[in-house]
Amino acid sequence: MLKKTFGLDLKINDIPQTALSALDSLKDLKKCKYITVHANGGLEMLKVIKKKAKSINKDLKVLGVTILTSLNNKSLKEIGHTKSVEQLVLKQAGLIKKSGCDGLVCSAQEAKMVRKKYKNLFIVTPGIRLPGDSANDQSRVMTPNDAFKNKVSGIVMGRSLIKGNIKKNTQRLIDHLNK
Repeated sequence: MLKKTFGLDLKINDIPQTALSALDSLKDLKKCKYITVHANGGLEMLKVIKKKAKSINKDLKVLGVTILTSLNNKSLKEIGHTKSVEQLVLKQAGLIKKSGCDGLVCSAQEAKMVRKKYKNLFIVTPGIRLPGDSANDQSRVMTPNDAFKNKVSGIVMGRSLIKGNIKKNTQRLIDHLNK
């Protein structure tokens, strides 16, 4: 089912007090259903954001962002990480779960692994491309059907839908999902 959901991909990542200040600016957005916050901000930041989000809107869901889909093992090493993408995503998934956040954002490539360990966690995956579409600046992409086979809860699509003719691309998506 195609569903339009209003969310803000803020990827908040700062010290807890500054992160809270960023969230204060959203107090009038009562229809927003999701916001994103980086797991790299740490457990305390995740907890305070989750608490503040509920005071803004009881239905507002906080999704912790793990490793961006544009990054791969090589780029993680370049910025100083010694763990693999998979190891970091699993570590951050545990942190997100512990914080009480409502779910996480990770590549569909890691979703199956996360689902195995955290069976009921809500998992949203970006980097979704229709078959034959370019990965562009993304390192870890997957088709919608393959993502759902990897047990994701929801997908985020951008370029495969909006680049070119949106109506034709939407029909391509529907055809792909019906296979």
